[in-house]
Amino acid sequence: MSDQGKDNAGVKAAESPFDPRVLRALLDLAKQHKRRFIVVSLFSFLYTGLDLMQPLVYRTAINSVAGMFMGQAPAAVSRLASVATQTPQETLRTLLESVVLLFLIAVISYYFYQRATYYGSQVASRMESKLIVDTFGHVLRMPMSFFNNQASAGLARRIDQCDQVAPVVHAVSQQIAPEAVRLVAICAIMVTANWQMALLAVCLLPPYVWLARRAALKLQSNLDPYYQMWEDISAQIADAISAVKTVKLSGAEGREEEKLRDKSLAAYDVYLRRVRTSQRYHIFQVAISNLTKAMLLGYGGWLVMHHRLTPGDVVMFAAYLERLYAPIDSLNELAVSLQGNLASLRRAVKLSQAGPLEKAGTPLTAGQGMVEFRDVHFGYTPGREVLHGINLTLQAGKITALAGPSGAGKTTTADLLLKLFEPSSGEILLDGQPLSKSGCSSVRAAIGVVASDGTVFRGTLADNIRYKRPNATMDEIRHAALSAGLGRALERLPQGLATAVGENGVGLSLGERQRLQIARMLLDQPRLLVLDEATANLDYATELDVRAALDEMSPKPTMLVIAHRYTMMKNADYVYVLKEGEVVEHGPPGELMKGDGWFAALARESGEVPTVA
Repeated sequence: MSDQGKDNAGVKAAESPFDPRVLRALLDLAKQHKRRFIVVSLFSFLYTGLDLMQPLVYRTAINSVAGMFMGQAPAAVSRLASVATQTPQETLRTLLESVVLLFLIAVISYYFYQRATYYGSQVASRMESKLIVDTFGHVLRMPMSFFNNQASAGLARRIDQCDQVAPVVHAVSQQIAPEAVRLVAICAIMVTANWQMALLAVCLLPPYVWLARRAALKLQSNLDPYYQMWEDISAQIADAISAVKTVKLSGAEGREEEKLRDKSLAAYDVYLRRVRTSQRYHIFQVAISNLTKAMLLGYGGWLVMHHRLTPGDVVMFAAYLERLYAPIDSLNELAVSLQGNLASLRRAVKLSQAGPLEKAGTPLTAGQGMVEFRDVHFGYTPGREVLHGINLTLQAGKITALAGPSGAGKTTTADLLLKLFEPSSGEILLDGQPLSKSGCSSVRAAIGVVASDGTVFRGTLADNIRYKRPNATMDEIRHAALSAGLGRALERLPQGLATAVGENGVGLSLGERQRLQIARMLLDQPRLLVLDEATANLDYATELDVRAALDEMSPKPTMLVIAHRYTMMKNADYVYVLKEGEVVEHGPPGELMKGDGWFAALARESGEVPTVA
């Protein structure tokens, strides 16, 4: 079922779907294809004009047949001068010419229609592609705070709604103007032929138009809440599938199915209410159009009987009557469907214009990787600070550990360093350059991250390893993979580095996914490396291999190690201990172990340091 055919009839209208921002965005896209739009419009007017010729050919053919019979009734000919007397041979020739002409008109008109549709689809596909790509790129450049309360499946659905560009382009280039021209041309031809018949044909148009407009207004409502319903449905499906193992282990298959059934039925109930409303009005429109047709044929027959109109004229009027109501129906249905199309596009355009984006800033200059946090404060929401005046220094080429209990602010500190969030106050410097003035992409290019929840993308192992450095050679990729301890995985997998892995690393163990991320950073060789629980899913032996690989990196990067294991921090050059967003201890590991603080307790709990009696 198409999105434009669905509506939320139970929601109060708030925003008009004809949002100036949407129209402006479409106009900006259309300007890039002005010539193609002219071609599409030209073909549309050509097939519309040819279609209007058919009733005129019908009239000629019917009058030719009538003229043959009137040749046998001379008295009637004088009273019906517009029908010329025809011999059987002349009538046959006229009929043959009419048949050939009707065939040519139909074929050529359809050819023009095909050309208009093809070029229109070509323009629409390019406009859609650009809008989808631009919106997707815009979303990727939004700050992390934007994604805090956004479902990824919902965002994906809003981006997908850019595909509503095609119906809008088709309407503008092939329907609105040609149908309007068709309407005016039909009225002009009918008035020219017989003004009384023309008046009869249009006398019921006002109530017909009123009903059509009333139906459109009744169906018009704010579609945003309805689309939100489907975004929620998409999000639920995505969440359940991505966490299918948890769903199965919890025996929640039935609950998830029932929840989805309730949501989808509610959404489809809204659609069915719209269908019922549309049908209720449509039956009156059908009655009016057929009543007009009956009146026209009755009056036209009476005029023919009194020799004031030709039979061909009656047939022509009947044919034009069909074409008279068709543009009104078409334009009305178009207005209704455009409401849905533009409502969908409004959500996509809003997303493409949401802001603010991450700041561009200035590029970082080369450096050794020294980091300074100067009185940094930060909170995810106003009035609830997570970090309270953090001061710390990461010496270039050294290993600095960030320790502390869960929720102390360790990962938040790393996120600020990566410019995923901006400090509320204070400053962070990388090689003496303030990050507040530096571009996000430049900062992240200089920093590598291995996190416990790092992503493995759908694709090959090689593609995943070179994700941050796409121009790396296969030899470099293999060396990074082996250094990260992926040797056994490469032997096990059927195609080695060319093996395709599923979404979120399906086909790899947790440890292998972790090693893949480490290989990605070994290949990138950043000046600063952040290890956020980087070995959380590795056994002790593999952890030793990874630490050895990191020690062999050349040039040696500055390292920030965030871990709960003492084994990952014992070789650090300096340790900062955070608690409730504040630095409560700092110093070399050896000095901290001499005290009775949090780090010393962690070292003793690890079993590697004797417990003080």
